[in-house]
Amino acid sequence: MTLLTIALFQANPKVRSIDGVLSELEVATKDAAQSGAEVLVTPELFLSGYGCDISVKANAQMQGSPILKEVSKIAKASGVGIVFGYPEIFENNIYNSASVFDQNGKLINNYRKVTLPNKFEKSTFKVGDGPEVFEFKGIKCAILICYDLEFPELARRAAHLGAELILVPTALRPKWRLVSDVVVASRAYENAVFIGYCDYASDGPNSKYTGCSTISAPTGEHVMRGTGDEGLIIAQIDTDLAKLRMNDFDFLSDIETFQIK
Repeated sequence: MTLLTIALFQANPKVRSIDGVLSELEVATKDAAQSGAEVLVTPELFLSGYGCDISVKANAQMQGSPILKEVSKIAKASGVGIVFGYPEIFENNIYNSASVFDQNGKLINNYRKVTLPNKFEKSTFKVGDGPEVFEFKGIKCAILICYDLEFPELARRAAHLGAELILVPTALRPKWRLVSDVVVASRAYENAVFIGYCDYASDGPNSKYTGCSTISAPTGEHVMRGTGDEGLIIAQIDTDLAKLRMNDFDFLSDIETFQIK
């Protein structure tokens, strides 16, 4: 039995200074640690905020930058791994990225978003290469970002690579709440994986975001859901449940028995 306690930091979408981002992250990871969480996920582009190309370009970070080193220090000090959404600059291109730091502050994965859904993203970011699998505390994990999860092919690719858990920073608008209500759990079911999907909090009736973060199980059930407010959504997962689900229906294997013409 392999257990892992996940915390989704459903942060308020307010604009923050860099110091404000790091301060909130530090408080969140300390609270997560006190609640027994072993990894904390932030929303999409948590460092810069979502939707403003000026803020993205001003806050884009290279790997090993002083700011990312501070995130590493926060992970190490709290003993909690961090999935940190941020704009990344590499070879004069900007990517919508998420870095993963383990409980010792070591960088163990950096993912660049593949699917760019709107004018803001298409004009600001370069396309990434797709998911890779890495291990965190013995569990095989992969990262996707927001719109990526709406493409069955990307979640399936992660599952074929052996992922048991997919962690997803997102910035989901209320008009697409169907994604957090239905699609996330469907992706978990059809790939026999757990998914931690972390949105920004809803900040009122006209909020830009759903506040409906979810941790979904291979059974297609929501283990824990956000209810709109800022805060931590925490749940323990047991990856043995994925193996039990595949004893019923192994979609990953069964799809190989036919070809669609």
